[in-house]
Amino acid sequence: MANNLNDIVTVNIDIASPAVDSASFDNLLIVGPPPLANLAQTLPEVGVYSDLQEVEDAGYVTTGVTSDPVGNAARIAFSQNPSPSKIFIAVQQEGDATTLEKAVETLKRALDITGWYVICPAGIPESEFEEIAEWTEAQRKMFAYTFMGKTDPVGSVYYRSHGWCGLVRDNDLTSAIPNANYYLHVGATTKSLSYAAGTETWAYKQLAGLYPSYLSGTLKKQLIDGNSNFFAEYSGKNITMNGKTRGGEWIDVIRSRDWLQNDMQLRIFNLLLMNPKIPYTNPGIALVENQMIASLKAATKRGVVASDEYDDDGAVNPGFTTSVPNSQSLTVTQKASRVLTDCKFSARLAGAIHAVRVNGTLTY
Repeated sequence: MANNLNDIVTVNIDIASPAVDSASFDNLLIVGPPPLANLAQTLPEVGVYSDLQEVEDAGYVTTGVTSDPVGNAARIAFSQNPSPSKIFIAVQQEGDATTLEKAVETLKRALDITGWYVICPAGIPESEFEEIAEWTEAQRKMFAYTFMGKTDPVGSVYYRSHGWCGLVRDNDLTSAIPNANYYLHVGATTKSLSYAAGTETWAYKQLAGLYPSYLSGTLKKQLIDGNSNFFAEYSGKNITMNGKTRGGEWIDVIRSRDWLQNDMQLRIFNLLLMNPKIPYTNPGIALVENQMIASLKAATKRGVVASDEYDDDGAVNPGFTTSVPNSQSLTVTQKASRVLTDCKFSARLAGAIHAVRVNGTLTY
């Protein structure tokens, strides 16, 4: 017998599906030339590889004197612990009959593929690094590179680029530098991206497959003061040092900011998407503020934003504050535009401790 309840009560149920976050702040993109050997198959312009075997199956040689730059970079990436779940490889195409296109042209096409965050060149000359840094500064991406000299080849005006000195000793000849050290930036990036944004610092990370630097105190100070990074041995442990961008900001702060911007943006978008209407009233505006607060609480849990703290007098110093406009103070024109403006927040960075100074006194 047919269900005749529809004659009296009709129930329709929609399944509301939130927007899926396509942004990633956890994966690197290796950009470089195609394999030196002839390929039986055509490589994708941007490929995704889950282990080193897949990279080798694509035609890249990953070890030995005939190894490919991209193959070497992939080997260093998959050597880290934990190993990345995937890496992206963008292949340079022919620029003319005898040369490959510049890396920036390859990167422009790679923007069509989502899921990667840090650019890691392999087999790209240092002369192109400044152009890559300039291009990256206008993207929500980061650029990591290794240089083989005492001076960073990229200017100090970029906050999305970070350079790593791959020298083993101050006056190394190129022939004396281990091949693996040309991919120091790949190891440092892979290791640091294995931590969720906000939970990491890019200093004091142990890397596999790379040789530490034994640099003079003068050169170490020069690199640190110049906002460059290096890999050195301290008390028997080989660790990354400094962790800054060329512009002087901490690498983890830039990554955390990008994550927070994306998280808050997505939360507010889903609020609009999952509700048939958000009224332009104080209750509606409060719903927007709730999403801002939810994002900032998530940032606090990750260690991006500081928790509420108390000063010596017991007064609270909040980790973050938010403010939104009162609908009654807005003009008719503002409401008619259906654009809510003047939503603000202020948050204290949790930061990280990179050095400790202790002063003590022993007495009888």
